[in-house]
Amino acid sequence: MSHNHASLLSLLRQQLDAARTHDNTVRTHNTSGESIQVPGTGSKLATAYEQLRNAAEYTEDHLLLQRAIKRFYKRNFSLFTKRGITNIGEELIVELTQAGYLHNGDFSNETANKIKRLCEQYMYTYSELRNVQVTRDEANDWVLSILSVETEAVLSPHGHLSALAYSAYHHYLMLFPKEAVSTTAAEEEQYEISLYIAVHQALLKSDIATVRHDLMRMYRQSLHDIPAFITFNRNVTTLFTSRYTQRLKRTVGKHAAPLRIIKSMAEDRQDLPELLLDRDQFMDAYDRQVSAEYKQVHRKLNRGIIKSIIFIFITKVIIGLGVEIPYDLLVVGSIALLPLGINLLFPPLYMASLKLGLKVPSQANARALREYIDKALFVGGQPIIPALRDPTRSVSLLTKLLYAGFFLIPFAITVYGLMLLHFNWVQAVIFFVFLSTASFLGFRLSNMIRELELVSPQAKFLSTIKDFFYLPFILVGQWLSSRYARINAVAHVLDVLIELPLKTVLRLARQWTRFIKEKHDEMY
Repeated sequence: MSHNHASLLSLLRQQLDAARTHDNTVRTHNTSGESIQVPGTGSKLATAYEQLRNAAEYTEDHLLLQRAIKRFYKRNFSLFTKRGITNIGEELIVELTQAGYLHNGDFSNETANKIKRLCEQYMYTYSELRNVQVTRDEANDWVLSILSVETEAVLSPHGHLSALAYSAYHHYLMLFPKEAVSTTAAEEEQYEISLYIAVHQALLKSDIATVRHDLMRMYRQSLHDIPAFITFNRNVTTLFTSRYTQRLKRTVGKHAAPLRIIKSMAEDRQDLPELLLDRDQFMDAYDRQVSAEYKQVHRKLNRGIIKSIIFIFITKVIIGLGVEIPYDLLVVGSIALLPLGINLLFPPLYMASLKLGLKVPSQANARALREYIDKALFVGGQPIIPALRDPTRSVSLLTKLLYAGFFLIPFAITVYGLMLLHFNWVQAVIFFVFLSTASFLGFRLSNMIRELELVSPQAKFLSTIKDFFYLPFILVGQWLSSRYARINAVAHVLDVLIELPLKTVLRLARQWTRFIKEKHDEMY
């Protein structure tokens, strides 16, 4: 297709209009038929647990429903494969409603039956994968990930996200020439699909499950063609994590602020396709959305900091009880209160202090956002972007050695300070882990501001010094976070010790309530 400004505008309108029609059809279907009324038994307990579980997960808000669905399927998976669960769709709707994700009465038996049919399709695929010797973990991951996203699309349709991803992909395809962002023939070959995944990651903050599902839909991948399904999923895993895709993600991310504003507009108003027909009205609405995003970023930061503090506190208490206190009692003979207190209080206080150095983007940035989107959609011509970083450029060995030396200075200063406070090696390691984690979480929060920036602010001397000191901790925190995301011991503890018994008891309570009600009805 031709990649001019008219095609981007018409493509965006067409995609958003089709997504709106599809979502409205799904919502209408959800309310047709006999409504599922969820009893209030245990709702407050379920909602409170879900808040705790989500704090331990520490993921993007828009992924929480999908993750809750996946946890439900994980708990019921073995039962379903052995003897089937006739009312699995209804059980899921009831559980998610009690946990506060869905509104009571918004779904019918038709929706429950649709979910049950989806489960049966995916369970068939799972058994076929196991028959051809795909490992249990791999088959579980693929099937439950895609099934969870598809189920979420039934319960909470959001087609505007795929519409934006597809439109943005065509925009960046025009903006970033393949030759300017590729270093090898292999990269050039996978440029288009890697760019599409990079758009998902940078613009929509999609996880691999969302990308799997979206690419399956785009490539019309069948659940019944098992060899193709295996190849497809292994390719997605490789592409999602490849260095090339991550490089494209960073490139897209630096220039994604104007389209992030459109994403917010699509979420706030249903009439965006019509609004795009009138340039003046659209640009006025766009300016108002930029102002609203500037104001909302403060609330998002506050919420993010509170969430981070809870996450750190929960993790710290579990590690303190499981490692630090037992070590002190066994090796030292008594609990070292000062190091324990510092390890417990410093990371949350440090997180709380991070907001002091964060400022919303400037009005010059707002003007740059307006100019970019006006050119991209209406005026024509390429939006002006900074020169792309040469992907073939490398750093000399001497520069790497100097950087490594500077990198160690903040660690050395911290170790010296901990020695003065009489930390033993276990306490020191725990301090490093939590300072690094808090630094990385703080850096992620500051991304909320950077995501709205098209014009980078001038670096100040004090902020440069601060960045020099904390960058090593941010990088260590990033590494720890990637490992934690894979293992997430705290979440596993909560799943086994609290969620499994809690959800089992609540299910039994619901069944008992239903039984009593039926007996009452029989007596009339």
